[in-house]
Amino acid sequence: MSQHALDGAPLLEVKDLAVAFHTPRGTFRAIRNASLTVHRGELVGLVGESGCGKSTLAFAVMGYLPDTADVGGSLRFEGNEISKMSDAELCELRGNRIAMVYQDPATSLTPTMRVGAQIQEVLREHLRMDAERARERTVELFESVRLADPAAVGMRFPHELSGGQQQRVVIAMALACDPDLLIMDEPTTGLDVTTEATILDLVADLKTRVNAGILYVSHNLGVIARVADRVSVMYAGQTIEEADVRDLFKNPRHPYTAGLLSCVPKPLGASGAVTKLSAIPGSVYPAGEGDVEACLFADRCPSVQDACREQAPPMALTDVGSSSRCLFWAGVRPGMWGADEEREEALPTNGAEPVLTAKSIRRFYGSWKRKYLFFGPRVQPPVRAVTDVDFTVGRGRTLGIVGESGSGKTTVARAVVGLVPLTGGENQLHGEALARNVDDRTRGQQAAMRMVFQNPTASLNPKMPVRHAILRSLKKFTSLNSRERRERAVELMEAVGLSADYLSRRPGELSGGQQQRVALAGAFAGSADVIVADEAVSALDVSVQAQVLNLLKAHQREEGVSYIFISHDLAVVRYVSDDILVLYAGHVAECGPADSVLAAPSHPYTEALLSAAPVPDPDAEPTRIRLEGAVPTLREAFKGCFFAGRCPRKIGSVCDEKPPPARTGPGSAEHVIYCHIPVDELAEMQQPGADPVDATSASSR
Repeated sequence: MSQHALDGAPLLEVKDLAVAFHTPRGTFRAIRNASLTVHRGELVGLVGESGCGKSTLAFAVMGYLPDTADVGGSLRFEGNEISKMSDAELCELRGNRIAMVYQDPATSLTPTMRVGAQIQEVLREHLRMDAERARERTVELFESVRLADPAAVGMRFPHELSGGQQQRVVIAMALACDPDLLIMDEPTTGLDVTTEATILDLVADLKTRVNAGILYVSHNLGVIARVADRVSVMYAGQTIEEADVRDLFKNPRHPYTAGLLSCVPKPLGASGAVTKLSAIPGSVYPAGEGDVEACLFADRCPSVQDACREQAPPMALTDVGSSSRCLFWAGVRPGMWGADEEREEALPTNGAEPVLTAKSIRRFYGSWKRKYLFFGPRVQPPVRAVTDVDFTVGRGRTLGIVGESGSGKTTVARAVVGLVPLTGGENQLHGEALARNVDDRTRGQQAAMRMVFQNPTASLNPKMPVRHAILRSLKKFTSLNSRERRERAVELMEAVGLSADYLSRRPGELSGGQQQRVALAGAFAGSADVIVADEAVSALDVSVQAQVLNLLKAHQREEGVSYIFISHDLAVVRYVSDDILVLYAGHVAECGPADSVLAAPSHPYTEALLSAAPVPDPDAEPTRIRLEGAVPTLREAFKGCFFAGRCPRKIGSVCDEKPPPARTGPGSAEHVIYCHIPVDELAEMQQPGADPVDATSASSR
């Protein structure tokens, strides 16, 4: 715990908070009994599965709950009860003394106003600054969140900024009035790993620089380990454990916390083996159920006893100084969710013909524009989203595709399944060329390739029961009759861990994790040879994510299906992938077996991605490789290396003038690195203890 946390009264004190929403369908208890404190200069992490009440607690602190909410308990800011403040007092408090950063920065910014004007509006409203001083202060704020060329950024509209830049603008807006308390609700969930690392660096710096208290809501335990001083864990609307960040990760004292930690992909073992993920069975105790005199986690707990079902456990002080809402916290131990076991490996290729082959595929958007619309010289080329990408996917194997936003990952996925036509190159399924457009492919080819999208809500018809999506796939891609299709739909739902009752529910009645499982059941319906999963688990909390990942691996072992798995979470990609393709600006930076790609030596871009990935260990020393700027939107072909403009290992003009050669990495003839630096030199540079590098030095080398 930080020294600031030991001095004086709490900045924020939440005590026995209860929030219930009264609706025509009944009463929903979003928060049942939550208590936590935040001191000045301290960052408190708030973690738990979706539906546990984390965001509701944050909105309660801001006074944003609707009139239908029934609030009990106490919410005090500097000793003053927030729930008893008038509208005028709340207006003065928000933005001025307490500020909030939301998960989606696009919803926090007005799309029709320049971002600088939006910051200036806050300054004039709360601090009564004149126009000139507000403009100067806006530039200072943009500089404080490390936005390059802050004066120019202020003149842009939100859509002209990347996701990371938008999030930094929102943080600058939150800091405009030097708030005493900053609430951050999943501020990095939708960001790629390099942008996330930059934002986390900023958060860690803000904690000490502005001396504010920070409440950081997240389901990413690696992020919490990186930035938090203390952690509160919520389950079913209750705070069930509170501890110093190191005690929580090293010595959890509640079975639920231990379960969350067991769901996080672990580092490679000494043998290079991947440890199978544990998963918490079932789902969160429903908010629609009433309070009971029992532990709400009892039905999911691996060490439940009779006493757990007979009395509600109070928060109790543990032997490591933490607090736990468990009657038997002393029995919480490593391995209680199952001993570590190695994940079963994929089927060997043994020289067999690959299921899917991509040969020099290209996808350009737009066409050459002429100076005078239909005639004159050509002045603007199309956007080169994907350029000459090659890969193969073997039977029963998984190809992971990684890279920052804008690298071409989703374009490759959509080109493979035929949702966007190729500009050049060819896809082959079982050695047979595929038509570039999905509508021109045979029924068998369509059935053999399915796609699971990032947002399951957008993939399901909100007005139809979820059985519609599954039965439609079965009708289109199988020869089953009506009765057999219904029976098969039940089997598929059970295969993804859902009962047949869910078939009659609409998407809005399901959680995000349940919707994603329905989407997977639909993908499994046609007995596909290849399933393309595009960020299929990025928005899921760790417990549901573990269930979905284990489900994918089990289905692969049973059916021999192959996957193309796209994600910005490198730990997840390593867990599911047998081979990895690293993309940058539509070009292949590196490819090969997963063990080789994710270990030194690797391409400098892969090295930067690995450096930026948060590790679920508070004692892990973060590396300092950070990439400034964004992936270029490419129109003209690169003259030299596609990564030269941001490379922290740039060796000189050769990187700008010549395309990089393909170099074979050690340990596997299939490991290819496209870089001017010889592999043995890359290996020496990337050894632990080697001098750190910084992307800002690239231009001077």
